Amino acid sequence: MTLDAAIADLPKLFAADARLVERSRHAAVRLLLEGGGSGWILGLADRKLGVSRPEGPMPGWDIALRGDARVWLDHWQAVPPVDAADIFGMRRAGRLAIEGNFLPFMRHLQVVKDILALPRAAR
Repeated sequence: MTLDAAIADLPKLFAADARLVERSRHAAVRLLLEGGGSGWILGLADRKLGVSRPEGPMPGWDIALRGDARVWLDHWQAVPPVDAADIFGMRRAGRLAIEGNFLPFMRHLQVVKDILALPRAAR
């Protein structure tokens, strides 16, 4: 699995998980995921997840999750290593930087964490 492929599959994996879609009914958040020198915007609103590339030098996002490609690929293993099992564990291990507006992030934390873990189930 490549980083691009895993992220491109997120909307399809999200739409296939009816319980997660329902739990996201009140969620509205834009995440910037960075890894391997590339970035993606994950937009969650109205029970839909979209993925796009950041536009311009200052794309709009609520929270940025920045790590190298390896941390994301580790996170998506069927049984991830301890330092990649959770976004806060990745942060604690120094493998991920988290910055931005924490209000929408923390308000929808479990939904965001579940979306970011979706590629694990696809393995």
